[in-house]
Order: sequence, then structure tokens, then C-alpha cells
Amino acid sequence: MSGWSCPNEVKGQCEHVAGQKCDPGMKGCVLFGKFRFANTEKNSPRRERERQEAMASDSEQLMKTRSTQK
Repeated sequence: MSGWSCPNEVKGQCEHVAGQKCDPGMKGCVLFGKFRFANTEKNSPRRERERQEAMASDSEQLMKTRSTQK
């Protein structure tokens, strides 16, 4: 098991997003868009789209490689 703490959290409050309870990955958080969260609402739409495009490209490349090997 591992753990971490946010350097912007002080007594449960976020110092980066003034007046907000610390919620890692929320919009405005220093972690927003830099990591992929299990809660998809916290994921940056742009990063998620880039990830899906990269997966599609990898899949296409794999199919091309397999078809040329036959």
C-alpha cells in the first residue's frame, strides 16, 4: 500500500484553488490533466481524447504489421 499528500492541501483545504476543499484532480488542481483518474469526471477531456487517438493509432499499426507478415 502506498500513499501521498498534496503539497497544496492544508487542513483539508486547497491552497491552489482558494476556498475549495482539497479534491485531487478537480478542475484547477495542479494534478488536473497530468494524471488519469479512476473517476473519469476528473480526467481532462483533451488528454482522454489524445489517449484514445494513440490507442487507435497503435491498433492500426498492429493490424498493418500483421497483414504484411502473412
